[in-house]
Amino acid sequence: MGQHLAEAQAHLSSVCEVMATLIPRHTPPDITPKKPEDYFSVLVSSILGQQLSVKAADTIEARLTAALGPHNPTVLSGATVEELREHGLSRSKASYVIGMADAFARGEIDPHELATAESDVVVSHLTALKGIGPWTAEMFLIFGMGHPDIWSPGDLGLRKAVWAHFGEDADVSNIAERWKPFRSYAALYLWEFSDNTPG
Repeated sequence: MGQHLAEAQAHLSSVCEVMATLIPRHTPPDITPKKPEDYFSVLVSSILGQQLSVKAADTIEARLTAALGPHNPTVLSGATVEELREHGLSRSKASYVIGMADAFARGEIDPHELATAESDVVVSHLTALKGIGPWTAEMFLIFGMGHPDIWSPGDLGLRKAVWAHFGEDADVSNIAERWKPFRSYAALYLWEFSDNTPG
């Protein structure tokens, strides 16, 4: 589990009654940081998964990997949009993947530099790529890099979970301030709550 989990649980429980209630009820997903060598693959998966069900995204990813091997910047930067479309990618996603592969292959994005960069620098580098917006960059910081204190104000699941606990007029980002420096973990518990709530 992420190296900060026990510390995060103790802190969140002590500063927030809602977290003290959620933590014993839910098991958050693991956010142990991935190796920099895996960043490209994590980002390709993120692009493939945009606006698709997990099952549909997994099917497309499996077809792409079967055809071209594990996600590799050099291989994918040499692919054509038409070639990637044959494996189930939309035209826009194919061009995003090729563009990102090109940036990694040419060293414009260096995963080892990202690994030690501040989170706002990571976001600005990634969102400079077509197809990666703030939400995708924030998800990468949490699930790819294991950053403990990322908050994604645009995430609908988080907003709904905050409103469910604090009222529909609650300012989502203000509420999140109390969870510093473990906002990523607070988000994990809120997502688990959303996923386990009927309706």
